[in-house]
Amino acid sequence: MNMKNKSLRRSVAILATMAMPISALSAGVLGSAANAASVPGVTSETITIGATVPLSGIANSYGEVSAAAAAVFKYVNATHGGVNGRKINFLRVDDCYNLYGLDPTCTAGKTTMQATTSLLGTSGGLFATVGSLGTSAQTGVQSYLKAQNVPQLFVNSGDSAFNKPTSQPNTFGFQTSYTSEAKIFGAYIMKTWPTAKVAFLGQGDFGPQGLAGLQQAGIKVTNNTNIYTGDCYYNPLDVFSQSTADIQADIRADKAAGATVVVLDTIPAFTSAVLQFAHSLGYSPHWVISSVGADPISVANVAEVGAVTLDEFPSTSDSANVWNVWLRKVLAADPADFPGFNANTHLDANEQYGAGYAVAFIEALSTLKTAASVTPANLVKALSTTAFATPGLLPLKYTNTGATANHQGFQGGMIGTIAANGGNVPWTISEPAGSLAYSTTDAKTGTVATAKPVIYAIPTNVK
Repeated sequence: MNMKNKSLRRSVAILATMAMPISALSAGVLGSAANAASVPGVTSETITIGATVPLSGIANSYGEVSAAAAAVFKYVNATHGGVNGRKINFLRVDDCYNLYGLDPTCTAGKTTMQATTSLLGTSGGLFATVGSLGTSAQTGVQSYLKAQNVPQLFVNSGDSAFNKPTSQPNTFGFQTSYTSEAKIFGAYIMKTWPTAKVAFLGQGDFGPQGLAGLQQAGIKVTNNTNIYTGDCYYNPLDVFSQSTADIQADIRADKAAGATVVVLDTIPAFTSAVLQFAHSLGYSPHWVISSVGADPISVANVAEVGAVTLDEFPSTSDSANVWNVWLRKVLAADPADFPGFNANTHLDANEQYGAGYAVAFIEALSTLKTAASVTPANLVKALSTTAFATPGLLPLKYTNTGATANHQGFQGGMIGTIAANGGNVPWTISEPAGSLAYSTTDAKTGTVATAKPVIYAIPTNVK
């Protein structure tokens, strides 16, 4: 809306108010205007939210996650007029995985803190961050957002730093934690390959948590029994500073140790590099890959065929799944972010992930039905009391107190296999009919449970 039209609308509203009896000037009318003016990012017509994400640099394959979320918000704005009469204004700022100045392929120009402060400095302010990405990036701004009373929602990370309901009540994760995911992998490995010797390569900040999950599952970290640990790439810069020689040395060591299963906690570019070198050696262990680095379209390597991963969403090749049908329609309606998307374009896990947290945000926001209720505190409360219906295969439920307190998000999914599709690049994760979903918690005593996956009906406010 331009300023001239805004001024005209304000004048009309004032004249209309003057014509009303004094008794008609209820607290609700005045409260609505005051609320819209006083809550950052909220007007009578819009809700402004934002995210800092890697749109350039070594992790730019994750850029389509937030693009899919943006497509959902655009679709809901166009087909439903937004949420409760307010359209969602979703701003994305490139922070290059918080590595600007260190990653030579980055063009962001801003670190995560700089990108975050620019979002909060948007005219009118910011209601919440939604779907910002990266563990070190988001832990670096966590205290700042808390001090500014800006909810930090659906952080794209499985780190336990975002599951602290008591000390960080305004922070919510979305995906299964790295520890829980690896615990599920451990249970699967022990059941499927009980005599395997298991190698582990972990990267960045999630490597140690993945290793801890394997240990919690009962896999012993001893080189001469059933696991070879190899190197853990704890430095987040290793994705581009680690030399080819280092990667090759680790894979040679895995092969020499006789490892028959290799677990990777790596991002897609690194996953591909490991797979490629192992293939060149003729080394073909069973690959078990964290969901963070397994999306086959992002990895783009035929050597990934047959690898298993944790999938929180239905198989992308399931053309009958109602959520996949809906998502294809949503992405096709957004040529700006998904140019050329059509009936022959393959869905991928990144797109499902972004659409998933966008739907969750809309569901929570939709419970704030009055103007006075649209506040950060009420949104946080709604997140902890909403029964979500998402594309996920397991329930998404946040809680604040007791032994089940959970701000992590999902707590598992199905074990899927990277399927061949007749080309040089696999594009789908296959989940056999009748497979069960696995779930667990980060607690050391938490066991891995199985249950039938769920398929929720699409909520009417996003359909």
